[in-house]
Amino acid sequence: MSKKNKARGKKTKSRKQNKQPKVERLTPEQIADVIDSLKEAKIQDKVIGLVEGLINGNEWLCDQAEKGLLTIAKLRKLFQIQATEKAVNRNPHLNKTNKSGNNSSESEGKKPKGHGRNGADAYVGAEIVDVFHPELKPGDDCPAEYCTGKLYEMSDPGVFVRVVGKPLATATTYNLQKLRCALCATVYQSPLPEGVCNKKYDENFVAMLMINKYFISVPFYRQDRLQNYLGMPLPSSTQWDLMYKHKDVLERLFEALWIDAANGVGINYDDTSVKILSEIKAKKNAIKGEKHKHNCFTTGIVSAHEDHRTYVFMSDNRTAGQCVVDMVKNCRDKNTDLPILMCDALTANIPQKISDDLYILCYCLVHARRQFYELPNGYDDLADEVIRLIGKIYENESWAKNLPPDERLKYHQAKSQPYMNELKEFLEAQQDEFEPNGVAGKAIAYILKRWTELSQFLRHANAPIDNNITEQALKLVIQTRKSSMFYKTLEGAKFASHVQSALYSAAQNDINPCTYMTDILKNTTAVIENPEAWLPWIYQETLKLIQGDDAMMVTSKQEFPDSG
Repeated sequence: MSKKNKARGKKTKSRKQNKQPKVERLTPEQIADVIDSLKEAKIQDKVIGLVEGLINGNEWLCDQAEKGLLTIAKLRKLFQIQATEKAVNRNPHLNKTNKSGNNSSESEGKKPKGHGRNGADAYVGAEIVDVFHPELKPGDDCPAEYCTGKLYEMSDPGVFVRVVGKPLATATTYNLQKLRCALCATVYQSPLPEGVCNKKYDENFVAMLMINKYFISVPFYRQDRLQNYLGMPLPSSTQWDLMYKHKDVLERLFEALWIDAANGVGINYDDTSVKILSEIKAKKNAIKGEKHKHNCFTTGIVSAHEDHRTYVFMSDNRTAGQCVVDMVKNCRDKNTDLPILMCDALTANIPQKISDDLYILCYCLVHARRQFYELPNGYDDLADEVIRLIGKIYENESWAKNLPPDERLKYHQAKSQPYMNELKEFLEAQQDEFEPNGVAGKAIAYILKRWTELSQFLRHANAPIDNNITEQALKLVIQTRKSSMFYKTLEGAKFASHVQSALYSAAQNDINPCTYMTDILKNTTAVIENPEAWLPWIYQETLKLIQGDDAMMVTSKQEFPDSG
């Protein structure tokens, strides 16, 4: 480990973490005694009213929580907590200033919103049926009275979209006729109709199970219950068995995704906690110094390439920093340029046990901004100025993000460099005005001590300015955690990561995840032999080659039948 990383690690470990407070439940009689004691102590009525309000408020919160009536939305509304970190939410006066400064011409130039409905072209998966007029055809005489014209077909037909509901699975029962010889008792059974596979569950159905469980986050038991209501039994154990038997092909596909992610130009990563019952039990039984080895995390990695992005998830005992180090050291081509690593400044995310000259480290500008957004009242001048300057940088990024990397770098150097210089000068001037250990002093030190990593986008063409893309990707994992709560074993968590990596990589590269997973399951042998050819952004070309080979084989058999 380098000296630089050691210093970072020591400083973070020395921070005190907030401990859970001791909870005391008071009876109404105890509350009355507390209030009477305050009155006897001749404390001001204003203070007594404040204490009484705090006690009654906590009592109400406990009561609502016990009744199951307390939600995150209610708490946000009760404590006036904003869901987003917009500048106007922190300082409402900014919104008034912006509204008064807007020109009427700008509001007049805005396009009116549409009706919000989907047109017929949006239903790309719909079956198209051509309906012809039952009585008329092109070239007929116009049936209108006093008209002598001829009818012709218009280029744009009338369109009607009919949407029909169906269950996840539909079953067909084939009653196969059996004939038995009256003399020898031999039974002759009718074969299945042509085109009907002898598998009970087809690949498209298994792919939909994977999407519902790991992409839409519907737990097994809910699918079980719903399918029972619809007359299509689908036990939770059956759902798991159908998916898990494809473990080998998904593991090979994940290996190809992992290697592809390791060789990206830029690698964004972060992690979130995950509950795995086997590891929770092992942690309880482990000795004191070994408990940390059973902590579990799901790491999300987004790797940017010139023509696609690779998304991989990994649930195990490693932090995000450890996962990325293993990826870069073991899977990255040594002949490629140094990888640009983007993360927040948490110690667990900083690469350890790897030389600093093997990567370019960037820190998230959003996390730096959050240090000032969360400052309490009384620091408005400091917070508003920092938020304003960072906002200017994001305005430039909104213009530059679609430019080629070199042009984007030049744009930021010309437009964003002055704002970054102004931000640094402002924070250095403010540093002596606040206590180093105070909330404002720590926020200032957060940016100044990490200035190099926060400003890498001014020096490297492919350096991002934040880690938002990984935060968004991890929402897939978080919503699954909220609905299913936990995994039973590490193996189950690992399998989920393989499925989610394949589905999310397909979806984020504008590939239909259901079609993609179905094709993977239909071609398991080919995927296991050459998984690199079945990555979402190139698998369609592979399918065309296979279908072309099959067509040539059929043609050759027709031209040169076996002599018999």
